[in-house]
Amino acid sequence: MQNRYQSFNIRTVKIVKRIQQWFHSHPGGTDILITLAFAVLALLNLYVNWGTGSGLSSFFAVLLTLFVILPLAFRRRYPLGILIFMTLAVIIFREFDIPESPFINYALLLAFFNAGAYAPPRFRNWGRSVCVLMVIGFLTYSIFFQQRGSDVPTQTILYQISAVLLNVFLFAAAWWIGEVFRIRNQRELELQERTRQLEKERDENARRAVMDERVRIARELHDVVAHHVSVMGIQAGAARRILKQQPEKANDVLSQIEASSRQAVAELQRLLGFLREENHVDDIAPQPGLKQLQFLLDQMRLTGLSISVKKEGQEISLPPGVDLSAYRIVQEALTNTLKHAGQVNADVTIRYLRGAVELEIKDNGNATQSEPDRENKGRGLIGMRERVSLHGGEFFAGRLPQGGFSVKAKLPFTGWNQ
Repeated sequence: MQNRYQSFNIRTVKIVKRIQQWFHSHPGGTDILITLAFAVLALLNLYVNWGTGSGLSSFFAVLLTLFVILPLAFRRRYPLGILIFMTLAVIIFREFDIPESPFINYALLLAFFNAGAYAPPRFRNWGRSVCVLMVIGFLTYSIFFQQRGSDVPTQTILYQISAVLLNVFLFAAAWWIGEVFRIRNQRELELQERTRQLEKERDENARRAVMDERVRIARELHDVVAHHVSVMGIQAGAARRILKQQPEKANDVLSQIEASSRQAVAELQRLLGFLREENHVDDIAPQPGLKQLQFLLDQMRLTGLSISVKKEGQEISLPPGVDLSAYRIVQEALTNTLKHAGQVNADVTIRYLRGAVELEIKDNGNATQSEPDRENKGRGLIGMRERVSLHGGEFFAGRLPQGGFSVKAKLPFTGWNQ
């Protein structure tokens, strides 16, 4: 028995929820049903209270009742116009010898409430105020002027005055409820708009995050591939030139090419392994830093590039991101020197400042036809500039007046403990 009762309650709740959802999703149909309900109730009230001595035909009374109530079906589409129309229709209705129906008054109050909830803000208060004054003015006129000279009992006049005050109270309540409903609707619209904006920002952030990740991966791939391929290209050219005259030295160069290719493959495998790790949350590791710079310099010197290194300030341990960016900037700058200037002299200066590290890489290569591409179109320069901007630093790359090329980068960092 108890299970049946619970099952009945569950079915009832589901039915009520479906009805509520239908009313919420079909406002036009809801207005039509409410209007028909008011019309049926008003006509039933008219039938019950219809007097045999009425001077009007019942058909005309029915038409006038419907004339007052049926416009309520358009109360959301034309809220202020329907309110004014129904106010005038109610006043006309009261001028005829037709039994009063409370449902006529309820319909007018509903229109009044609806005007407060949906009418445009420019005319909302003005239109409602005019309608209230029209109703109160008509009731006052019918009490004190229309019935003057007739034998009207005092109790009747007091009752009519109380009816006027009751109407004032009802209109005030409808005014307040309409304002509350309007404010609630505005908040719901604001919440919906904010939700849409948040969803849009979420999608944009996700898209930007994917783009940033793609740029980061492209930057890493460029730094790894471009460096090793450039070094191997220079070494292969040197091996080809000395292969017949100095076969032993050429064999050493080929060994260096083999080592460079293995290192490139190892770094690429490390990158691809990171991309395949689903739950990896740290940066790509292990990452090179300035402590591994000596190996890079030795490798670059084997290509014929003369490199001098100078460190200024007290050498400290850098944050991993800054350390990686500093290493990659030096690597890319020297790779560009090798690609565009050839076997020249390069100077690398590392300055350890308070809360920042500065890098300066310059060479004495001659300005060639490839220099404009090196300065304006190189992907390596784009990658270096992106790395510096990620840390909010400063970057410069350009040709020197006396010849050669210079790359300067300042990478700030704060709150890092060694």
